[in-house]
Amino acid sequence: MKKIVKAGLLCMTVLLSGCRAPITTDSPAAEPVVDTQTAVTEAPVPETEQEPASEVEREPVIRTVKITAVGDCTLGPTQKQPYSVNFHSYYDKYGENYFFDGVREVFEADDFTLVNLECVLSNSDDRVEKTWNLKGKPEYVGIMTNSSVEGCSLGNNHTFDYGQAGLDETREVLNEAGIVFGFNEHTDIYTTQSGVKIGIVSASQLSADEKHANYIRDGIQELRDKGADLVIASCHWGIEGDHYPNDYQRTLAHNIIDWGADLLIGTHPHVLQGIELYNGKVICYSLGNFCFGGNLNPEVKDTAIYEQTFTFVDGELQTDIMADIIPCRISSTDSRNDFQPTIAEGEKWEKIIKDMNDYSQSYSNIKFDQEGKLTVRESGDAL
Repeated sequence: MKKIVKAGLLCMTVLLSGCRAPITTDSPAAEPVVDTQTAVTEAPVPETEQEPASEVEREPVIRTVKITAVGDCTLGPTQKQPYSVNFHSYYDKYGENYFFDGVREVFEADDFTLVNLECVLSNSDDRVEKTWNLKGKPEYVGIMTNSSVEGCSLGNNHTFDYGQAGLDETREVLNEAGIVFGFNEHTDIYTTQSGVKIGIVSASQLSADEKHANYIRDGIQELRDKGADLVIASCHWGIEGDHYPNDYQRTLAHNIIDWGADLLIGTHPHVLQGIELYNGKVICYSLGNFCFGGNLNPEVKDTAIYEQTFTFVDGELQTDIMADIIPCRISSTDSRNDFQPTIAEGEKWEKIIKDMNDYSQSYSNIKFDQEGKLTVRESGDAL
């Protein structure tokens, strides 16, 4: 807080006391000696010229925080993929810095990057019997820490793919790496360099389950009680492959904003869905896949990075919306999934912008311009 202090002019009348000089008789008639010390008087300062003794002008404290969010990140393969083409082989060949190399500068330029970690990071062999189990090695956490990923959601349908032991090891790995995470009743807070406290709460919402919805509701309140300045909720929901949120998603999303979340990030459909502005807050219904080791060559490779800058003035969150999307592809090549998300260019960039506007149009009053900036669409505006 910068203070500007104006010093006032302090006028004082100073009276100095002294002795009169003696007059000697053996000298010519001396002229009267004037006691200049006692004769001096100070003219009064006009009242209008006096300034206050002090005056403080305070500038408002302004802090901004930039959030980046992406969709499903599976940092490992399924149990059925051959080593020669799966995530493990790419890690062994190229190392941990390979996977986010195409977007690292984006992550490093923000204050907080959030991913949905849709796998466990564990050496557990306690595989739960299901069609697709997703697991990476514990050391794969370096893929996130070396690319400025500060937080993740664990509220998804692959959290228990390797039992309680797999989940427990994953949580331990994240804690040791300093990555905050949300999962059901577990909430977390990340504090930025400027002192803004960002809270994360997350739960799977694949069915209309009141218990899991209450994890979000109660988690938001808990984060506020802990002093979170900003609360991000993450929900795993919707129908795989569907570009439009269902009624349950929209109803729950509105409830979550009403409960006090400042931003809602959705995952699970593996494709992009639209974005809605509700009561001044942004809802991203699905950000699709991102760095996704669970599929060697998905048909849909379009994805996007969501960015939003929040401004606080004297601790109060402002209502302005400064947000954008960065169109991306989940792979740097079209022929397969090489697990390296890359910023889209040219016609691919334009197509993703157009698609996001189309996906959002039926229920939202926002649109994205060709640069990806989110704007409010007036009635009758063309997309």
